[in-house]
Amino acid sequence: MKAIILAAGNGKRMKTNFPKVLHTVSGKPMLHYVIDACQNANITDITVVVGKDGEKIKAATPYDVNFVEQAEQLGTGHAVLCAKDNIDPTDKVVILYGDTPLITSDFLQNLLAFQEKNEAHGVIVATKIPDPTGYGRITTNANGDFSAIIEHKDLASHQQNINDINTGILLATGSELLYGLIRLENHNYQNEYYLTDVPKILKNSGYSVLVHNVADYTQFLGVNSQKQLEEAATALRQRIINRHFENGVQIIDSSSVYIDSTVEIAAGVTLHPGVILQGETKIGENSTIGAYSQLANSVIGKTTTIRNSVLESAIVGDHCQIGPFTYLRPGTEIGDYCRIGDFVEVKNSVIGNHTTAAHLAYIGDAEVGDRVNFGCGAITVNYNGVVKNKTIVEDDAFIGSNVNLIAPVVVHSGGFVAAGSTITDEVPQDAMAIARQRQTNKEGLAKKFKKPKKATKKSKK
Repeated sequence: MKAIILAAGNGKRMKTNFPKVLHTVSGKPMLHYVIDACQNANITDITVVVGKDGEKIKAATPYDVNFVEQAEQLGTGHAVLCAKDNIDPTDKVVILYGDTPLITSDFLQNLLAFQEKNEAHGVIVATKIPDPTGYGRITTNANGDFSAIIEHKDLASHQQNINDINTGILLATGSELLYGLIRLENHNYQNEYYLTDVPKILKNSGYSVLVHNVADYTQFLGVNSQKQLEEAATALRQRIINRHFENGVQIIDSSSVYIDSTVEIAAGVTLHPGVILQGETKIGENSTIGAYSQLANSVIGKTTTIRNSVLESAIVGDHCQIGPFTYLRPGTEIGDYCRIGDFVEVKNSVIGNHTTAAHLAYIGDAEVGDRVNFGCGAITVNYNGVVKNKTIVEDDAFIGSNVNLIAPVVVHSGGFVAAGSTITDEVPQDAMAIARQRQTNKEGLAKKFKKPKKATKKSKK
């Protein structure tokens, strides 16, 4: 089976300046969900019909698909006709839409099975929705075969209770699809060629056209406005959360948790309220992501706890304690059994196993070994105003509180940097570095720096 995905619409009601099908839902453009559904249903020959924003759509679509251009917006039938060179008479072709991100591969597989079982030349997909107002309705004959598509405004009084709506999805054999497309006419008030006329043309020419009814109407919800985009996002978010529930993930207050469709979460993980997981994030089994943590494109090991922290393109090992209020920036790699505590920022650094930075530290552009301790207020001074330099702290070193490590600099294994030191030179193995001026006390000098106290009025009794 081949697929043709219509993605040439302008999306004027979205009121944005980029293609409608590239608006994201749960971290991914709508069009990509449709392509994924096709590929997961083993449909590998996919054609996307694009319009004036075609180059933007191509650039944002890293899939092996064909693109054809609909230079003029002359209707859905005309859009499919633009892809006629990709339709072989022996094909089975399904027509889909790039603004329906909730479509599933199961539906596509069931649709093909229905067509093959009934040996139909064409299958039109119908569904029931709570309020069909404004939708075209599908009528059938006594045998349940397709009869007609009637627009809402054209419904007769006895047809008002029909709530089988037309989803717009059509599966047809290639020769019959081409037969219907070349016979389309544009004798309507918009002077457009409608794909919805193809089933009627086939039926009137003696071909078998059936209706495939699908119970789950949500997967056919199209997005034409920001409100509908939010509605689709809500439905997809619940679908994603349900999948993780089924896989053994505990989600506390799922209504406040946001998970992109691309996120992978192992069994036994606990997500607390307010968690946001984005991009290619992966979380190992039995880890805990604490309330209001935000992880983007990050990898978390097993049995690790993240508390109220932000991680961007970071890697954290097993059995770690991160946070609260930790910021792990891109390029950060944390080993196993580490503790990175409150108000610690790490950027573009590799930190070994069993290393601790409990609070108020900055580690940037550094290579830190195993069993290192970073004291409160310790920082790597990696930027001199022109270039960023590297700090190396080897295994078993101790970095005291309020230490400045002026990069480039190396603290060798077992080195001890005393609190309050500013280190500019190499610290040898097992040496203690003390780089602070000896304390001097000036008796009485403090009074010169104090403002005289104002006299206070005595209260009258």
